[in-house]
Amino acid sequence: MAVPPVSVPISEGIGIFVGIVAWDVLSVGEMELLKALLISAGGTAVWYGARYWQCRRRKRR
Repeated sequence: MAVPPVSVPISEGIGIFVGIVAWDVLSVGEMELLKALLISAGGTAVWYGARYWQCRRRKRR
């Protein structure tokens, strides 16, 4: 059975970025875009790694 290639979760990363920026604006009143970018990039990388790991695990079965 063919397994589709793993895609990079761009929309999830953008959602994390927007959520962190909104949280900063609501709680502190200012935007820290660099912090939000770094956290969302890390979250996207972790999410991609989880998808890749799951895809490889399915191929072994």
